[in-house]
Amino acid sequence: YKAAQELERALNDYSWNPKRFAESTKCYHRTLQQELMKTIVEIIRMVGSKDYGTDLRNQASHELCKRIVDSGVLDEAHLPFI
Repeated sequence: YKAAQELERALNDYSWNPKRFAESTKCYHRTLQQELMKTIVEIIRMVGSKDYGTDLRNQASHELCKRIVDSGVLDEAHLPFI
């Protein structure tokens, strides 16, 4: 939960740069890269669920995640901790 709060604080900063953040994860240990992807997959599943609360501020994210979930591509996602 503390990590999620720290990420929220960083995202709320006007200097946040998604591309720069993504690039920085290339320096992570390979196991941690996999853990990050498992986390992202779970976020996609949650945001794409029908009971996820939306309004105009996050509707596009919900619709994108719903399309990803509905595609079935995540059904066979297996990202072990190695």
